[in-house]
Amino acid sequence: MSADSLFPAASTKDTLAFCWDQVGPYKKRVAAGWTLTFVATAMQSVAGPLIFAALLTRVAQLPPHASFSSTFEPLVIAYGGVLVASTLMWRWAGWVEWGASLNAFAHALVRGYDHLISLSHRWHSDRPAGEVISTLETFSWAFVDLLDTLNWGYLRVGVTVLSAIVVLAVVAWPVALVMAVLVLVFCVVLQRRMSLVVAAGKRFSDTHSRATGVLADTITNLTTIRAQSAEPLERRHVEGLVGETVAADLDARRIFAATRLQMEGSLGAFSWLAVLVGVLLALHHAAAAGTIYLILFYATAVVSSMEESFEHIRTSSRGLGRCAKFAGIAATPPEIQDVAGAPSLKVADGGIDLSHVRFAYPGRPPLFENLNLSIAPGEHVGLVGSSGSGKTTLTKLVLRFMDIAGGTIAIDGQDVATVTQSSLRRHISFVPQDPQMLHRTIAENICYGMEGADSPDMDLVRRVGAAAHVDEFVARLPEGYDTVVGERGLKLSGGQRQRVAIAQAMAKAAPVLILDEATSALDSESEVLVQEALWRLMSNATALVVAHRLATIARLDRIVVIERGTIVEQGSHRELLALGDEGVYGRLWRHQSGGFLAA
Repeated sequence: MSADSLFPAASTKDTLAFCWDQVGPYKKRVAAGWTLTFVATAMQSVAGPLIFAALLTRVAQLPPHASFSSTFEPLVIAYGGVLVASTLMWRWAGWVEWGASLNAFAHALVRGYDHLISLSHRWHSDRPAGEVISTLETFSWAFVDLLDTLNWGYLRVGVTVLSAIVVLAVVAWPVALVMAVLVLVFCVVLQRRMSLVVAAGKRFSDTHSRATGVLADTITNLTTIRAQSAEPLERRHVEGLVGETVAADLDARRIFAATRLQMEGSLGAFSWLAVLVGVLLALHHAAAAGTIYLILFYATAVVSSMEESFEHIRTSSRGLGRCAKFAGIAATPPEIQDVAGAPSLKVADGGIDLSHVRFAYPGRPPLFENLNLSIAPGEHVGLVGSSGSGKTTLTKLVLRFMDIAGGTIAIDGQDVATVTQSSLRRHISFVPQDPQMLHRTIAENICYGMEGADSPDMDLVRRVGAAAHVDEFVARLPEGYDTVVGERGLKLSGGQRQRVAIAQAMAKAAPVLILDEATSALDSESEVLVQEALWRLMSNATALVVAHRLATIARLDRIVVIERGTIVEQGSHRELLALGDEGVYGRLWRHQSGGFLAA
């Protein structure tokens, strides 16, 4: 699957609509900041120049014995007032706009995070986590930059140009006409070139986030890279991606430079033509000194503003490219959703029933067709089968990490597809084959997810820690249960992580327990310690156990043998062995190796 199909970017129109939606409850405050900027710009672009023009006109027509108080004082005071008022307005606008932008940034970041964690287990499995995180991060800052550019860039330029046309239409309409034609030409060129500029910005953003994602992935898996002596390989990979990023940026700059050249040509022609018209008006005594000043002032201001807009265009095109990728992700609906008005799951006994279940991974043949399995409340059932037979998939379906294509999965008679996902998983303790811890303390990981726990309940931590034999290695750590486990718990061994995961399940004390190869990473000594803890953990729960460890399988109430998504045998360990050479389980048992059933 290509990177483009994994992360399809949204269109410019959809990206802008998405960004505005992310402003959320702060739209009025953002609009207030824009209004203040509009007023401040208008004061600076209209009131100030008009007063200054009036002063020049009076200077040019100064009569003999004119006094300051009668001729200049009102205008000088007014000009000072405009300067003070516009300065205060600018500061006020900046304060309001920046506060609103920061709050909108936080709102967008949290909403983006909420959407990412709502996407399915399968969606995240198909995409590199580093690139997903990079896309959210670059979006959030590009989003703020876009708000700033709209306010301090496009709005200021627009008000300045509009003010110039309106004022000159009154005092020197030929110049206003020339200016209006210039703006029209500018907009036409911009409209024709903008799609190219934005597309180049999207290419840069895509290659940049891809490179950042690979960097994050390699740093996270540094041990694997070193063990395989793959540093040169990864360096070449990163160099290639960074080279693509540089090439994309140079391509964007080339397109922008060509666009800027066309626009600067029209601006130069306008500047020359505006000065020419002003001089002709002066020669024919059709314009006073103040009018000539306004022509020159606005010609300079408009050209300067439009030249300034080039950088705004470049900034916003790159920002749109960065936002477009995450806007595409945001447009992806969660694969697993609660039905409208879904109630919470209520578990009294913990019985599990799978009835006529059908499931297939995308693009693959069906894995389960008409699968039926009932687990009585309190029963401990093991799933056995060769690799790829569907054991782990079945556990994910019960947890509703994926949805089935047909049939039902019910707990205590309640279809798991009709209750809230949160309540379903709150009633299930899950210990996976490779537990991944959060970068927090051991105590925080044991109590993770417990309702109303702002800090770990240390009495509970010590109790379950002792039961799961966590305390035996924690006692050797200088900070004990306050030891931070590192990213994904990598500061702990595999066996230690599984003991912590078992302690976490004990602390949760859910009525349904799913163990997916929960003892696979334990050495023989650890296994002896943990087996007792596992049986204590299962004693008050309905348990679904995927395991190759013989000690775990043999003592379960029932063993279900799955081959290619079909239940081929089920019964107790003794009953299945009694089938002899005819039984699949018996063959697996005879081919056991190192305490494991053969895969």
